[in-house]
Amino acid sequence: MLWNLLIGSILLGSTHAAIPNHWLPVVLIGRAENWSERETLGVVVISGFFHTLSTVVLGVAIGAIGMNVSEQLEAQARLMASSLLVFMGLIYVAMHNANMPHEHVPRGLAGRSKATIITSLSVAMLFSPCLEIETFFFSAGTLGWPAITTLAIAYTTVTIAFMAGLTALSYRGLARVDWHWLDRNEKRITGGILIGLGIITFFIEL
Repeated sequence: MLWNLLIGSILLGSTHAAIPNHWLPVVLIGRAENWSERETLGVVVISGFFHTLSTVVLGVAIGAIGMNVSEQLEAQARLMASSLLVFMGLIYVAMHNANMPHEHVPRGLAGRSKATIITSLSVAMLFSPCLEIETFFFSAGTLGWPAITTLAIAYTTVTIAFMAGLTALSYRGLARVDWHWLDRNEKRITGGILIGLGIITFFIEL
């Protein structure tokens, strides 16, 4: 089941990281403040680190709960993990709202010092963890601490790498692409990944 979770976390982490409000604000602010590409990438990596930090800390706590539950219900651990993934996937599909407005440029940061901008972005990312991945940590908890640690490293690496990669590509014209379709369909895509992984985890053990 670990490979299932790793593949799912890569898919979910990359999709989540590609959402414009994770990297596009930094690109737009960097251009407004005349930052170099290297400076902009540095800010994206810093904010991405704080985003994954809160996600992983919460995930480890949830994984510990999953581990405790699996020890008490060892025979049902796999069914429970799969059912939870499918259930959360259905919730995200039900939450889908294509007409929800999205704001990419944070207000009040124009003209501020670089330190203030970095701090504001990092704090905002710290307090907006990726809740979708937490279901994966619960499932990883049924496999023990090595699985939780592996999932945490994989998620952190993929998320920051994708944020930095999209930022770098934006300097080569990617920012002109209309990313609003991903904003509008984020929950539907996330729900599909969770449901698919839940079904695969139940029927196929990798």
